[in-house]
Parts: sequence; structure tokens; C-alpha cells
Amino acid sequence: MSSFLFLLLCTGIGAIWSANIPPLSKKVLMISMDGFRWDYLDMVPETPHIKQMAGNGVQLKYVNNTFITKTFPTHYAIATGLWEETHGIVGNSMYDPLFNETFRMGNTETKWWNEGEPIWITAKKQNLKTGTYFWPGSEVKIQGMYPDIWKRYNGSVPFRDRVDTVVDWFQNGHVDLATLYFNEPDHTGHLFGPFSDEIKAKVREMDSLLGYLINKLNEAGVLSSLNIILTSDHGMTEVNKTTRIIYLDAYVNPDDIYLIPESGPVANILPKPGRENIVYNDLRGKHSKMTVYRKEDIPEHFHYKNNRRVMPIVAIAADGWMIEYNSSSMGKWDPRGNHGYDNRLLDMRPIFVAQGPNFKDNYKTNSINSVDIYPMLCALLGIQPAPHNGTLDNSAEFLDIPGLVSGGSQKGEITLMALVMAIIRHLSG
Repeated sequence: MSSFLFLLLCTGIGAIWSANIPPLSKKVLMISMDGFRWDYLDMVPETPHIKQMAGNGVQLKYVNNTFITKTFPTHYAIATGLWEETHGIVGNSMYDPLFNETFRMGNTETKWWNEGEPIWITAKKQNLKTGTYFWPGSEVKIQGMYPDIWKRYNGSVPFRDRVDTVVDWFQNGHVDLATLYFNEPDHTGHLFGPFSDEIKAKVREMDSLLGYLINKLNEAGVLSSLNIILTSDHGMTEVNKTTRIIYLDAYVNPDDIYLIPESGPVANILPKPGRENIVYNDLRGKHSKMTVYRKEDIPEHFHYKNNRRVMPIVAIAADGWMIEYNSSSMGKWDPRGNHGYDNRLLDMRPIFVAQGPNFKDNYKTNSINSVDIYPMLCALLGIQPAPHNGTLDNSAEFLDIPGLVSGGSQKGEITLMALVMAIIRHLSG
């Protein structure tokens, strides 16, 4: 029996270590650069720090993000691994018929956010320390908890100050998981469009910021033990409110509309009681750049119809077009770029680059879904995920995690180790 045990230990454990898989670091920094379109790196070749990060780790062609492609809904899908219809944040602005209230960005009332479990709560419940330097939902008490460290959103905080703070968290052992959010290049993309000289300059600036972060982590002595993910919520497309806009009041009677809580690339429309058929028929097929759905007919691939906050009628603009109730509702805002459109459009897809001890080196692959990031984070942290809509299968190919085998299952090598331990217990008994 002892000879068999010796052979098993040599072949089994030796096979595990021969793959050069490092131990699980259980340290993760997730960064979002809002509105960082997937192909900005092709448009702006002068991004040495992001390219170096990709060479040291993993680069996806893009992320398949959730619909609608707006900041709050998609960031919360990343954090929870849930489709928007499941986690309930279905827009930056939305109406809840049960509450008879309208949600705006910045609302931190728990009742709006209690359908999902974000990664900072999952990790904290399993005795890891979490910190959030901004992320939609991170200022909200969820399941009676906040992150161990969190910041109320303040867009005026200099980007390098945010970096310095997060580096300190890791250097002094305050956190195992941190999120770090920047509102660029989204802001510049809205103002000047995705192909402007201004957006190219901003992309170079954000690349320099990443270089500053990497340098600070290295100086702090924590870079080699930290898994770092750089991603985003959505992309950006060109718009023009003069030539590519649809005004709903050209087709519907205002007396038939109760509320339009959010418009733009997508308009959620709540008709007055008894007027739904009239509004739908007034809008359907009236403009070639607008597709109108009854809620129950929204295509399944959007994962968007099974929530009471999705209005009875949803109008979706074609890429680069916008929907508004009338000219006054648009106000003085005159963007050159926008997002929120069909998530199957390449313009809407964001970046994903990662490096660290548990990512493969210089590994390029196609894509994962934004809801797949949550189970990947759980695997990197060594914790059990809450129920989610993603899968670890899609990221398993580029992870170096002990016990993680193809298909995203840990069963194979864990079973081997369990057998070894059972034999050891048998012999010692």
C-alpha cells in the first residue's frame, strides 16, 4: 500500500505541479474605464501600458455586454453576474410601478438594488476584505452590509488620487478585492465622438494612468501577487441630434403617454391606462430607424423583458440614432457620441485586459459575456459564487488556477487530491 501511495503521490501531485500553475493569490483589483470601446486600442496604437499588460497576461477581442448598454445596468451586471432583467437595474433612469417612484443615478436606497449579490458582498460574506473606490451599487447597503471600505461617488477626485488610495489598501493589507472606477473615456466620447482627436488623446491619457498604477503597485511590492482586470461597461458610437433623431410626438398623442423614464438609444414608454394598444400601433413601423416592441415580445437574446421596471412598450433606435419625446425633452445636450444601443453591435462592446499570477501569459482569445466576469472573480478569490447567469466555462481557458480544469470544473484535480488524502487517512488510521 505504501508503494502505491508513493507512486500515486509522484504521478498525481507531480502532474499538478508540472503544469507550473501558481497558487491562488486571492487578491483582485478590478478596474473600469467607462466607455472604453473595444477597438480604441486599434485606433490609438500609442498605448504601451495596456499593450504591455496584455503581453503579460490576457487580452480579449471584446466583452459581450448586457442590454441596455448603459453605465449603471451594465456595471451592475459585471458585479453580480446577472442579466439586467434579473438584477433589476434596467436603466440609468427607470420607473418602478410597485414603488410608484422613478430611479435616477445616485439613488442608494436598498429597495432598488436588492435583486442581486455583488462581488464585494459575496467576498465579504466569506471572510475576505473588500474595498470599492466607486462602482454603481457599491454605496448601497445590500443584505445589511456595505463593502469594508467604500467611497461615495465624487467625480472631481483626481484619478491619480484614486490610484494612490487603492494601492495603499493592498500594500497595508486592508483589502483582498478592490474595484476602481474612472468616468473616462466615456465623458470625452460623449462630448466629441469615438473617432475624434480628443478621444484619442484621452485614451493615451488613460493608458498613462494605467502605467502609473502598475508602477505604484510594483513600488509597493504587491504587483506580483495581484490579479488585475481592466474592463469597461460599454463602447460608444457617433450621433448627431440634428440629423439622426426621432421625436415620438410626431406619431403619438401626448395625452396617451403617462411617463417615459428614459430615452435616447432606447425609450421605455409607459402609456396611460387603456392606451397601450393605441400607443403601440401609433409607433410601430413609423420610422425605419426605430424598432418598437411590446414588452412581452422583446427578443429573448436581450434578457430584458422579465422585470416590472421594463415598461409595456420599448422602442430601440438603430445604431447612431436617438429617440426623444420632443425637441424640448432633449434640452441643450448636444452629444457627438452615445451608447445604450443593441448590445450585439460592435460599437457597443468594451475592452478586457488582465494580468496576474492566475492569468496565463500573452494569451489572446475572442470574448466572454459581462455576466461571466462575476464567476471568474469568485474563482480568482477562491470563494463560492451566489446564483448568477454567467459561467466559468468561458474564462477557464485563460486562467491558471489550482484545481481548475477544462470546462470550468474543479472536479478532476480536486477528486485526485481527495483520493490522496483518503489514502493518507487510511494509512494513518
